[in-house]
Amino acid sequence: MCYCGEVKPFSDCCEPIIKGKQPAQTAEQLMRSRYSAYVIVDVKYLIATIYPTQQKNFDEADIRAWAVANQWQKLEVIATKQGKFNQEDGEVEFKASYIDDAGKLQIHHEKSTFVKENGKWYYLSGIIGSESATAQVQNRNDLCACGSGKKYKKCCGR
Repeated sequence: MCYCGEVKPFSDCCEPIIKGKQPAQTAEQLMRSRYSAYVIVDVKYLIATIYPTQQKNFDEADIRAWAVANQWQKLEVIATKQGKFNQEDGEVEFKASYIDDAGKLQIHHEKSTFVKENGKWYYLSGIIGSESATAQVQNRNDLCACGSGKKYKKCCGR
């Protein structure tokens, strides 16, 4: 089973997308491949799939350290809005479960926004929590929820 939770082998699911052999067809497929990239620690893919104007806000070493420090357990897609093959934007709400470097089970709950430009899907931004659950407010001095290791105000909060 693929790391993203789809019932097919990684080699037939997220791996061809991560390796650049085929593009993500939907926003959800890009999100799933990004989760798998965290599992296999493919930081170059993670950065390449961030919207180009946002890439400068992410540090490769910080993302690598965060991906390595956590033991990825499960991805649960809660909802998708738009993001189909013939659309240019979409949202995917998901929960990613992982065991942190202190051995505690954590759940990263995010509603991510994606855009499609020149036929390629990109991660644009994310909101931690959801309307259906108690939202986590990101304080400007907290570590950014994207996993960069930077404070929110120096990362996605710019």
